[in-house]
Amino acid sequence: MKRVNYYIASALILATSCTSPTNWFDEKDGVPPGPVSNVQVENLNGGAKISYTLPSDNDLLGVKVAYTLTDGGQVLEKYASAGYNYVELEGFGDTKKHSVTVYAVDKSENISTGVTATIEPLIPPISLMRETLKAGPTFGGVSLSWDNEYGKDMGVSLFVKDKETGDMQLFDTYFSNSKDGKVIFRPFDPTEQEYRIEMFDRWKNYAEVMETSLVPLAEQELPGRIGSQYIWSLFDDSNWLYRGEIHNDPTNTTYSGRKFELVHDGKGQSNSANTYWNPGDDGVSIEKYIPGAGSKLIPFPLYFTIDMGQKGVYSRFNLKPRLRTPNYSAAIPCDFEIWATNDPKLTTEVGDGSREANLAYWTSWEEANGTDAWKQDGWVKIATCKLVLSSGVSKYTEGMALSDEDVQNYTKNGFDFDINEGVTEGYRYLRWVINDTNTGQKLITICEMTFWGSYAE
Repeated sequence: MKRVNYYIASALILATSCTSPTNWFDEKDGVPPGPVSNVQVENLNGGAKISYTLPSDNDLLGVKVAYTLTDGGQVLEKYASAGYNYVELEGFGDTKKHSVTVYAVDKSENISTGVTATIEPLIPPISLMRETLKAGPTFGGVSLSWDNEYGKDMGVSLFVKDKETGDMQLFDTYFSNSKDGKVIFRPFDPTEQEYRIEMFDRWKNYAEVMETSLVPLAEQELPGRIGSQYIWSLFDDSNWLYRGEIHNDPTNTTYSGRKFELVHDGKGQSNSANTYWNPGDDGVSIEKYIPGAGSKLIPFPLYFTIDMGQKGVYSRFNLKPRLRTPNYSAAIPCDFEIWATNDPKLTTEVGDGSREANLAYWTSWEEANGTDAWKQDGWVKIATCKLVLSSGVSKYTEGMALSDEDVQNYTKNGFDFDINEGVTEGYRYLRWVINDTNTGQKLITICEMTFWGSYAE
């Protein structure tokens, strides 16, 4: 009986598999759908939202709107599926009246009769950006800033007047969709020059041109050493444990060759242990800083303080990381702050001068009851820095692919950061607060560090 049932079942399956497949697709027809109705217009900045009531056709695919951005211009089409009852148009560079036509489209690609509507776009986003555009001199260049409320793609070009021909020559163009737009064009000499600034959107709508004359601020590299004479050093070498700072630990023979002085030796990047600064390692225990705290690793943030040797007004700086394969896999700061002062408290001046009192004052570590009280004691935050690759990410993940630009920055150019604009006072001491590294490791590997600006005295 079981064998008979098996053969019967097999025959049924075979018979079923030999039948013609069902056509699950709707057959094409030549009947256009009904038109849309109840068309409503909501004018937007640089465009409009067209709402409508869909026809009741069973085979309705969606709606298209035909329009031109300029009188007599190319006819463009914008589509929406039958799941929506509106279409948004954008790209208009004026506030004139424009005629648009709305069509229903079915699955046979039949098109209904059109329904015409008139839109009158509000001020284009690029013109709104132009209203907020500010230009001013900065160290070694020209600083531009603007608001991009709607986060639209845009570009800004800087032209410089050629002193020989009198013609405006394109210097560079910057593209962005950041809501807080900002760019600094460098380098320029500290002499008065005439500039022209043009802003445009993705549809090549241009805002009103800005013409200005500016004198960029003088800027120079602030060297970490001259010849064999060191200018920079780590602050208060003997009490670094009291401040919870990573340091050149003389007892750490494994990393004894990786001294801070090497970040400004001018030898460039390398993967060699004696050409970059690695002041700690992932195995450092908080026991070293807080006796009795156990073997837990030191927490973020990591701290260190540089004595720059003299007061400087800082404009920007560059970090060149340790070279390592794969690219970007060496631990470098990716989220950090720089604070400045001319009068740092000595550890003997904090509370009773004990390590416990100092760690509570100088850190935010929970294990040390840290309060970061030093930040309210004469220190000024001069930079908030995020290392962001062209892809928009900052963290390293195994196997991640870098763009050509990112590889060039990692292996040659380094990463540039700006000091907050408006910081015009000169400071001697810079304290770094490192909240995270690209690998998440609690160590930093910097081959070279370069600052620019001017000396305050």
